[in-house]
Amino acid sequence: MIDAVVFDLGGVVLDSPFDVIAATESEHGLTPGFFNRIAAREDGAWARHETGRVGRSEFIEQFGAECRAAGADIDIARLLDTIESYAVPRPRMMEAIQTLRAADYTVAALTNNWESPTADWDVPAFQSQFDVFVESWIEGVRKPDALIYARLLARLGLAADQCVFLDDIGRNLKVARELGMTTIKVVDADAALEQLGSLVGLEL
Repeated sequence: MIDAVVFDLGGVVLDSPFDVIAATESEHGLTPGFFNRIAAREDGAWARHETGRVGRSEFIEQFGAECRAAGADIDIARLLDTIESYAVPRPRMMEAIQTLRAADYTVAALTNNWESPTADWDVPAFQSQFDVFVESWIEGVRKPDALIYARLLARLGLAADQCVFLDDIGRNLKVARELGMTTIKVVDADAALEQLGSLVGLEL
């Protein structure tokens, strides 16, 4: 039985940062996936930023150096600003969250992000739409590490098989499935909500 719905933010509840990243790669003539390959490094600047080990200025310097070492001189401060301004809530997702809570489902966010008081994800009015809000930069660990999922479940007070998790990244969903969660990969937001609605018995 599903008791809680867990949402990733960027690319699910918020517009996808991948759109900004792809546009930046195109602007600089970079191969698709250039940034993601660097950001995926577990010992890299992106990982340190998302787990709260470095702040904004250190990240800009360190990630910029990593990009230059890979052959691209990028304005990282501009990239961050663009991601943060672009990642706004999707109205239909916000309506679905309200519908779920009104139907007594617990709603949570599980997100890899960084501290940014100017971005929608760090605004209290946005975070208050969720019963539980788990952020990598606060936890010091990021998806797909199983530890951050365990912390989410502990705060929900639920078993994994009582949760459905929506994310746009396959490796994050793989760990959730291995733990016992029902998963939905978000490629198209409307299609994902239709699938979720079928699972929970609601018109979303």
